[in-house]
Amino acid sequence: MAFVGETLEALAKSDPQAPAISCSGRLWTRAAFFAEVLALAEALQTRVPKGARVALCMRDPVLLLAAFFAVARSGAIAMVYDPDWPLERRAWIDRSVQPPLTLEKDSFDDLLTALKDQGPLSQEPRHRPDEADPFYVGFTSGSTGVPKGYCRSHRSWLESFGVSAREFAIAASDQVIIPGNMVHSLHLYGAVQGLCVGAQVDVAERFNPRLVAASLRQSGSAVFYATPTQIHYVAQELRRSGPAPNLRLVLASGAKWRDADRIAMAAVFPVARLVEFYGASEMSFLTLATPEDNVPSGSVGRAAEGVSLSIRNSGGEALAPGQTGLIWARSGMLFDGYICGGGSEIAWEDGWLTVGDRGFLDADGFLFLSGREKRMIVTSGVNIYPEEVEHALVSHEGVALAAVVARPDPIRGSELVAVVSLETGALVSEAGLRRHCAERLGRSRTPRAFLFRSEFPLTPGGKIDLMRLEAELQNSEQVQ
Repeated sequence: MAFVGETLEALAKSDPQAPAISCSGRLWTRAAFFAEVLALAEALQTRVPKGARVALCMRDPVLLLAAFFAVARSGAIAMVYDPDWPLERRAWIDRSVQPPLTLEKDSFDDLLTALKDQGPLSQEPRHRPDEADPFYVGFTSGSTGVPKGYCRSHRSWLESFGVSAREFAIAASDQVIIPGNMVHSLHLYGAVQGLCVGAQVDVAERFNPRLVAASLRQSGSAVFYATPTQIHYVAQELRRSGPAPNLRLVLASGAKWRDADRIAMAAVFPVARLVEFYGASEMSFLTLATPEDNVPSGSVGRAAEGVSLSIRNSGGEALAPGQTGLIWARSGMLFDGYICGGGSEIAWEDGWLTVGDRGFLDADGFLFLSGREKRMIVTSGVNIYPEEVEHALVSHEGVALAAVVARPDPIRGSELVAVVSLETGALVSEAGLRRHCAERLGRSRTPRAFLFRSEFPLTPGGKIDLMRLEAELQNSEQVQ
């Protein structure tokens, strides 16, 4: 495969009527989906040069995926926009990246309509992409709130496909279930990789635990890409409606799983292999935690195939096993760089990259996370990583989910606030959680306040929306 999506043509020819992708009761065969990709790619090649940036801003995930493959095939760069961005953020990104073409629902239809009188479509890309060419830009929130536009090459994703093939064996016989929209790189990657191997991919316009649970119950040999938070809410639905008996593989990324969650998952996914992977949008896979690895409690696993890891201090010196420092990685899956945004936590050195995550390796090479530089909170002069506090909170048997955020404090500078969701039927008090944290973290790292809520706001990628939690906390205090 020389570029992402090259296999779609051969798959369509080998079995035109095989299902390729479905969404909300609609189904596209391989032939129908590739025809849409081909038509749009031909239109793009007459309008934008190779390497041009094309913004994609669509709510329909099937439309977005067709456009994504078409942009890749045409030799251009697909920039995936979130339709729900505030107007100010969208305007800032447009000014920063200056796309010569933006595809939204209306412009997508206009491009296809314009092709009707152009005769037969070319099967061969006019601007054939090379593996080293950039093809995708995604956006994540930076440490200062400014969006970071990270750029990936065809090769970096093709290398990631190789890891998926060897570690997960996702094949044409599988049904890949994606629970959220394509704005988040986890969902986008899972859908694209599934389509490239010929699997049937089921995508959702937005995360709905009830509908996802129903899809999992009815599926055949299925693979489920999701964040631990999404899995938590889907598992709640499955406990009420019955298990998913044929789900063979659960791939989780985005946060650390609790050991209790792993045990609970076995009840609703009785035959599934549960695999956790840790990485970043800029780095793809870093570590994998599989059932066969005997991963120590609290670890995110071993280095994925082709990945080298190093723990270093702030001066760049390698640290011994057990010592905490910055996580550095080297692989063929690393990103090219930012086209906008970016922060001081990112650093390169001789092919090695760090994005500011901190952790340590044990003597056997298993990685343990401590936190991320961009989330660090300074309170009373102490540097605290919220992830460490969240891990302590969810180790309590009555806590299902937890998030730790900061709020201004005139004396300490900032203070920690823990927001928790309890397990069904659990009776947990603020005093009990404070004791639990103090025993594990000490008083200086124990949150000053504990707030209880039944559900968390989620980002489009299925993670807890920390910025929204902080804003809600601030607004509630202003009202009081």
